[in-house]
Amino acid sequence: MSDATRPPGPRLVEAGYDQIAEQYLAHRQLGPETIVLLEHLLEGVPEAARVLDLGCGAGAPVTAWLAQRRPVTGVDVSSKQLELARRHVPTATLLQADMTRVDFPPASFGAVVALYSIIHVPRTEHRPLLGRIHRWLRPGGGFLATWATTHWEGWDPNWLGWGAPMWWSHFDGPTNLALLQQVGFELETTERRTGAETWLWVLARKCAGDPQV
Repeated sequence: MSDATRPPGPRLVEAGYDQIAEQYLAHRQLGPETIVLLEHLLEGVPEAARVLDLGCGAGAPVTAWLAQRRPVTGVDVSSKQLELARRHVPTATLLQADMTRVDFPPASFGAVVALYSIIHVPRTEHRPLLGRIHRWLRPGGGFLATWATTHWEGWDPNWLGWGAPMWWSHFDGPTNLALLQQVGFELETTERRTGAETWLWVLARKCAGDPQV
């Protein structure tokens, strides 16, 4: 599929994050509850094993935290966000790509993170993407992601009042959990966090006995 024929939603996501890269970075924080989940994610992951951050954005704070502990590969659709990430995480391997198109060999990673990113992927692509993530993980590898709690697809021409467009596509919480299990993940930790919005934080794991394919 050429860029000209890509669905308009993903194109809005790329344009929106390009436009607000600096502002979005200024609002990113890494709270103690998230650090606890990241630490659990890396338990049992060998020091030489790579970690994948899908939707790494500007590289701070999550990608940078990971890069201090493991080799990291970051993927993001926004070129402007990746410009910032190269400054914040110079040791990371950074790829500009749509996460529904990027691919890696089986068992490439000891862990995968996707925070506030899969919600920008068309819902029809969620299950295939989760299947690929499961394949990319080593047996026993963890997958930490945030999920919406409602079914919705739509866009905002002035997201957060910053003048940038943004688009989302997501299922509700039970559907997200079911999709993870359908592709082979075991649910390890499930947390609902409510602030300005409610998010479902899920740490799932590929069974240690699963084949590396």
